[in-house]
Amino acid sequence: MATSSMKLTTIVTDQLALLALKEHVIHDPENVLTTNWSASTHVCNWFGVSCGSKHRRVVALNITGLGLVGTLPPHLGNLSFLSLLSISDNSFDGELPVQLSNLRRLKHINFRNNNLSGEIPSWLGSLPELQRLFLYHNHFKGVIPFSLGNLSKLEMLDLFQNQLSGSIPSSIFNISSLQKINLRNNYLFGSIPSVSHDILSLELIDFTFNNLTGHFPSDMFDHLPNLKKLSLSDNMLSGKIPASLCKCKELEILSLSYNQLGGSLPVEIGNLSMLRILFIGRNHFEGEIPQQIGNLTLLMVLDTADNNLTGE
Repeated sequence: MATSSMKLTTIVTDQLALLALKEHVIHDPENVLTTNWSASTHVCNWFGVSCGSKHRRVVALNITGLGLVGTLPPHLGNLSFLSLLSISDNSFDGELPVQLSNLRRLKHINFRNNNLSGEIPSWLGSLPELQRLFLYHNHFKGVIPFSLGNLSKLEMLDLFQNQLSGSIPSSIFNISSLQKINLRNNYLFGSIPSVSHDILSLELIDFTFNNLTGHFPSDMFDHLPNLKKLSLSDNMLSGKIPASLCKCKELEILSLSYNQLGGSLPVEIGNLSMLRILFIGRNHFEGEIPQQIGNLTLLMVLDTADNNLTGE
């Protein structure tokens, strides 16, 4: 009797949390929550809700693309078995409730394409199982929390198209599981952080359309052997392209346009045999185009416009 009562209480807790979310939705154009999320139906059968087979608790909430307008209630922090939370492609606004920090089993957070605002909370760095964090296309301001570097299982970090400022925290490149980091279209400034150890899984770095300055970190390309895309265009980076870039043998896209980079182009660029797209226009490069670029047989796009290049 006691065990049965405890199970009833916990699933009721989940139900009440979701009903609170329903109450915080002020516009449901397709009437999905209005008609489907009813106390007369078991919560595990509600649209967008998935329950675990063992405990029969809510483990996933996916209400993507329903055109919902509203805010996120603190009650969502009671969904203690939740591992996936996706509210993307809606019109939720306001700040993230601190109670979400109670969701210690969360692996996937997808809040993209909403109107969420405020600062990215530092408590996100305390979610030990988090693998994917998608917050792009919102209105987040302030700095990127240093605590995100504590997410030892994080694979994808997408924060682009917000209003973030400050510098890129050096802790980000301490995450050895990282596969993709996209911070483009923000107001970030300062230099690119150093990469002090191997990140074997990292394939994409995109810091395009920010206000980054300074030179490439001297050790940056020593530890990214599987990098496939490096996009740093539309910043204020200076200095030379380091010859160590050739260590990124898997590089397919290199985009450095619209910066203040200079010096001669390294002949080692011809060793990037997988390169398909090379954007280095609108900089201050000088000297001749290295003949070794002719070794890049997979190259489809080459843009060297508006530099100080000479020769043939």
